[in-house]
Amino acid sequence: MKDGGVKEIELVVIGAGPGGIAAAVEAAKAGLNVIVLDENLKPGGRIYGQHNEGFNLTDPKFMGPDYEKGKELLAEFNAYRDKINYLEDALVFGIFENRVMAFQQAGKGNSLTFDKLVVATGAYERPVPFPGWTLPGVLTAGGAQTLVKMQRVLPGKNILFAGTGPLQLVVANQVLDAGGNVEAVLEAGEIDNWMKLLGGFRGNWGLLTDGLQYMRGIRKAGVPMLRKHIITEVLGDEQVEEAVIAQVDKAWRPIEGTFRTLEVDTVCFGYGLMPSNEIGRLVGCKHTYEPRFGGWVPERKNDMETSVEGVYAVGDGAGVAGSSIAELEGRIAGISLAQSLGRISSDEAKKTKKPLFDSMKKIQRLRDVLDEISVPRSGLYELANDETIICRCEEITLGDLKGVISSGVTEINELKRLTRMGMGRCQGRMCGPTVQEILARLTGKPAAEIGYLYQRPPTKLVSLDMLDSLPGEFEIRHGW
Repeated sequence: MKDGGVKEIELVVIGAGPGGIAAAVEAAKAGLNVIVLDENLKPGGRIYGQHNEGFNLTDPKFMGPDYEKGKELLAEFNAYRDKINYLEDALVFGIFENRVMAFQQAGKGNSLTFDKLVVATGAYERPVPFPGWTLPGVLTAGGAQTLVKMQRVLPGKNILFAGTGPLQLVVANQVLDAGGNVEAVLEAGEIDNWMKLLGGFRGNWGLLTDGLQYMRGIRKAGVPMLRKHIITEVLGDEQVEEAVIAQVDKAWRPIEGTFRTLEVDTVCFGYGLMPSNEIGRLVGCKHTYEPRFGGWVPERKNDMETSVEGVYAVGDGAGVAGSSIAELEGRIAGISLAQSLGRISSDEAKKTKKPLFDSMKKIQRLRDVLDEISVPRSGLYELANDETIICRCEEITLGDLKGVISSGVTEINELKRLTRMGMGRCQGRMCGPTVQEILARLTGKPAAEIGYLYQRPPTKLVSLDMLDSLPGEFEIRHGW
């Protein structure tokens, strides 16, 4: 696209993960011209991400079963590229009145207007502060996976995995396959009802096979798998040297007498994902607090349309449920959009979407069971002490926050104004969810009543040079 003014687009998709790709494909099948804006250099998102130029993949099995599944979807995406304009390295940072969208591509500013919008912005890992979590050598499981899977770099020499859910099992296996050493894998959750879990896998046998394979890899390597355990503290002078772990109760609070210390140089923690919902909130979509889906999620109709007419939300950014459901939601949204624009009949849309809804129902049955095991409990947010940094950007500790909250503050945006938490380069992604839980615990209010941080553009870090390069018409219309 060229500079020089605002362009009008029939359908814009933000994000090229499974949900965004599937929505674009279904819309293109019906004859719509689609623009997909993606922050990455290649489509696929985190789960189906491709290597950049210069990397040679010698062993596709190392990438895991999702790699082959992703290849099928990406091939379908490429087959409709005559109808899909894919803009790589494109970061959407603002949406304004009259459906004007501002984005940065390759460091330059641009804008367009859209008729319909699909928000498929994915998710990011849940931050959980504990003493020592800012030491070098502490990283998220997803960050470790990027190092190993995409760059073939081990995150450390002696690694502890701590958290909940299947991701850490996947990454631990990839570390082992790459020749790394895993000290232990801690799983905070526990399985209370094995029959219910197996019932959830009914019809999802492929996912069960994958899970058993990951467990087998852990056992074969002789790595201890400790259920109902979490990491409580990391110790070290300039980097990670030791990790303190403990058994937990049903609220994930450490049990006295179960603490012990492991010698490790790297800690990879992962307690699930948070929806990346900044764009949806910026557009004005109504959001509801749903802990089992990761937090604040947009309210949606069955066709994936949000409370804002013509704006659809799919994938983990609309509620963390995994890549399979993200793809199904994307297809449903694409078909629904085609129907709304008169490209296919309502009967055709209904017939095409029925098997998609059936598949979603089957997978969601399993997700409901897994969520009972893995949804974070309140004890996680009680690990930090007064010296623990909560807002990493502004270096604000729990003690700093408690001092202000004790003066009578009960609302998260008021706390932001008084402390600067959430005003750093991450704009509250790292500290916002934790502060919500801290406020709920200290004030006695439900987390859903605490609210979330106000969203304003730019949604992510951009340069002043980029803003200066925005088309003149955009600057006049929006006062930039």
